[in-house]
Amino acid sequence: MTQDATGTTTEAAQRLLERRVRALEAAVLVFPVIVTEILLVLGLLVPFVTDKVDGEEQTVNLFGLVGGLLGPDESGEVSSGDAPFGVAFIVLIVVIIGALLFLPSLARSDISPLTQRITLTFVVLLIAGTLGAWMVMGMGLSSNSPWIMEPALPILSVGTVLAALLAFLPVYRDIWKR
Repeated sequence: MTQDATGTTTEAAQRLLERRVRALEAAVLVFPVIVTEILLVLGLLVPFVTDKVDGEEQTVNLFGLVGGLLGPDESGEVSSGDAPFGVAFIVLIVVIIGALLFLPSLARSDISPLTQRITLTFVVLLIAGTLGAWMVMGMGLSSNSPWIMEPALPILSVGTVLAALLAFLPVYRDIWKR
């Protein structure tokens, strides 16, 4: 009888230890995902650029920037030079939203290969989009441009780096695949 009690006690202790390890792994996986999600949302919502419009400074977030690039000018027409940038920033917004939807799957242990591929695709597109936004911002910050950079792009960049680390870091992916 003591042998059964000892065996049961050992198995119970092992199950308890396994539950604790899974809980710690979940915490390790969830915290960086939450931080990344917060940074990506802030990248969408905080001011992106300050621009002089009709002599007065106007601070806009990413959505306002798209509206400004695709909106009609004084003549009532959309500038053919601004339209591609407006479309590119719409694509960036869609990619950020897609990454926001699929990044939480990184914290789950039972992720399907399809979800994994979709998440990695969104992260790669997020990296490309953030680099493209930096290039556009570099052009917009030229000496004769009225743009002033605001904190959204650096915040978005940090969120993108964290998303890339979460998606591509081998140690993290080994835990993720368990």
